[in-house]
Amino acid sequence: MTASSASPGEGRQGLRLVADDDLGMKAVELPAIDNDSAGYRGMRERIRELEGQVRSLQRQLEVERRHALIDPLTGIANRRALVERLKAEIARSQRNATPLSLVVWDIDHFKAINDRYGHPFGDDVIRCVAQAIDSHLRDSDFTARYGGEEFVSLLPDCSAGDAKCLAGKICRVIQERGCRLSDISLGLTISCGIASLHGNETAEMLFKRADDALYRAKTTGRNRVVVEFEA
Repeated sequence: MTASSASPGEGRQGLRLVADDDLGMKAVELPAIDNDSAGYRGMRERIRELEGQVRSLQRQLEVERRHALIDPLTGIANRRALVERLKAEIARSQRNATPLSLVVWDIDHFKAINDRYGHPFGDDVIRCVAQAIDSHLRDSDFTARYGGEEFVSLLPDCSAGDAKCLAGKICRVIQERGCRLSDISLGLTISCGIASLHGNETAEMLFKRADDALYRAKTTGRNRVVVEFEA
C-alpha cells in the first residue's frame, strides 16, 4: 500500500499500522499536517531552540572538562590529565615503536620552605618551578602537577639519555635562578628520576621505575638527575 502525495499547501498525510480485532494489521490514515500552519511553524521554532540549547550545553561541558584537567594552583595539567595523556602516549609509542621517557620531579627540602616562609610562599615556589619546567620543554612534551611539590613530564620520541640531558639543563636553570618573590630571594633545587618505556609494559610500571629513580636521587644528595638502572 502506498501513501497518496499532497501538495505543499495541502500538508502531508501519514500511515500508521494498527492491530484489528483479528490480530491482523491495517493501515490508518493520520490527520494531514499543514506545513504553513502556525502550529507547525511554532514546532519548528521550538526544535531550533532546543538544538541551540543542546549546542550551548555541549560547549559548556567541554569548557568544564578542560577546567577539570587543569591544576588551579599552577595552570598546568593536573594528575587526571596526566593519566589520560600517559595512556595515549604509551599506545602511540608502542604502535610506532618510538621511544617515550617519563620524568618525575620533586622540589628539594620543600617542607622546610613551607615551615620557614609559610604555605602561601610555598605555593608561589610551586608555581615558579612549574613554569620553569614547562617553559623549557618542547611543544610535543607534556607536564602535569602530580600532587604537592611533585611534577611529571612525558617526553615522546626521547630516549633516556636525551631526557637526562634536558632534565639536567632544567635543574641547572632552577638552581641558577632560584625563586625571587617579594623581598625574599630563595635558593632552590629540584631532583628528578627518569625511565623509558620498555616493550608492552603498563603506565604503572613505567611510572614506578621513574619514581624509584627519583627516590635514589633524593637519598643520594638531592639536586640530582638519576636515570633508571643507574648506580
